[in-house]
Formats: sequence, structure tokens, C-alpha cells
Amino acid sequence: MPSLGQTLRGARIARGWSLDEVNQSTRISLKYLEAMESDTREAFPAAFFYRSFVLQYARALRLDEAKTNATLDSLLASEAPPALPGQNPHPPMLARDLARIQGPQPRFFGKFAASLVSLGVALAASSGIYVWWNHPHRIVHAAQSQVISRPKPQPPVQKPAEAAATHPPAPAQAPPPASVKAPVTLNLSATEPTWLSVSSDGKPAFRGMLQPNQTKELLAEQTAHLVVGNAGGLIVEWNGRTLGPIGRRGQVRVVSFTPDGYRFEDSAASPISSGATE
Repeated sequence: MPSLGQTLRGARIARGWSLDEVNQSTRISLKYLEAMESDTREAFPAAFFYRSFVLQYARALRLDEAKTNATLDSLLASEAPPALPGQNPHPPMLARDLARIQGPQPRFFGKFAASLVSLGVALAASSGIYVWWNHPHRIVHAAQSQVISRPKPQPPVQKPAEAAATHPPAPAQAPPPASVKAPVTLNLSATEPTWLSVSSDGKPAFRGMLQPNQTKELLAEQTAHLVVGNAGGLIVEWNGRTLGPIGRRGQVRVVSFTPDGYRFEDSAASPISSGATE
């Protein structure tokens, strides 16, 4: 049974064509016409180009295309499958390389070949990007970047009830006890320069001049004793009760105060009647 190359050569001779005439008709270079007729498939860059050129040659010779396809399938089935994009040791052919191999081509085939080559280049580039993307060094670098840029954890926000349980409020401090007044409290306020001497429970508390608008407070548990040299220039308040001046201007008065009342100890008549005992 004749080989595919012998069938092509026999059909060409039967039509009386030379290889130059076939070259002019198909634009396939003489190199590849001779390789097809001698069954030298390794002269073609890939099985795809061998199949394409054989089908063009068979069409030009008016051979049965279905039979030619079946013969090609049988021939190429035993060959290794074409390499995947990115694994082919030979770079993909560019459109200019295809034009140099075939010479000028009809417009339709030229566009088809250019599109096919562009597709091959795109697949190879995609494969290269995939390999780079999964490169261990790039993955480690990306992981390190994520660790570095990871935000610092923030403490959880506590609800009011949880905050109260974790940090109980400090016990309220009791207010300071109000000052307790002694059983005898005297508040003395001068309206004129006044000399006075005061004692508390038999102990001296103050002796000297009291100038206008100056005040003195005297506390005693049992008895407070007051001697004033200008009774009309001193306002006296006893246990919150205002007694007013306890005598005339320039008059000397001596008064003793207890929790229950007060008593004049000098000989002058007292101008204060309520609560006084002579």
C-alpha cells in the first residue's frame, strides 16, 4: 500500500504538474512539498503544520479529503501529543516565521494562521504567569507581607454589666460628720473698737482689742465667761440667739453663759431681760 507521500507524488505526476507549479498554486515552499512527498514529517515544526500543508496539497490535487484526514489520523496517532503551553522547548512560531515557511498565502489562510499563532503566544504567557504566581518564594513573601500588615488585636469592648462585674464601683465614702456645736456657743462681732476677755470652762480663750467688723467664736462645755470694756460696741449671739449689745457705749459688763441661760455679774442694770438672771 503506497504511503501518503507516495500518493501525493503519484497524483501530482498523474496531472503532469511539477513541484514549481504546485508551489505557484498553493504558495507552499518547495522544501515542504518535497518533505511531504518523501514522508519526512520531522521537517515540520509540529504535527499541526504537517496536517495543514498535507490537506492543502491534497485539495490542490483534487484528492478525497475524508480519506486524507483518516490517513493523517492514523499516522499522527502514534506520535507523542503536542506539548502544553509553557512546556514546549521550542518558542512558538510567529506570523513572520510562518510567512517565511509558506511564502505568500491567500488572505483567508494568512489571517487564520496569524490568529492561531497569537493564541499560542497568549497561552504560553498565561502559563508563565501561573508558574510565577505559584512560585514558593512569592507565596512566602506574600505570607510575610500579610503577617507584617496584620493589625494589632484590640481588647474586647465590655458591656456595662460585664464592666461592673470586672471593676466594681468603689464604695461611696461617707460624708464627714457635721460639726457638733458645744453646749455653749458664743459669736462676738465688734462694731467699734472694744476690749474684751473671754474664758471657756475656767480657761482663758482670748484677751485683747477687737476692731470693727472683727469676730470671735467661743465654745464651752459648761460655762463661758465674758468681760467687755465697751458693751455698746459689741454684738453678742448665744447658742444661735442674737442678744445685741449687752450694755451702753463705754460700759463695762461681765456676763456668764451656760447651756440653760446667761447671768450678769456686774452691778449695772441689764438692758436684756429675756433669758437673763441678775
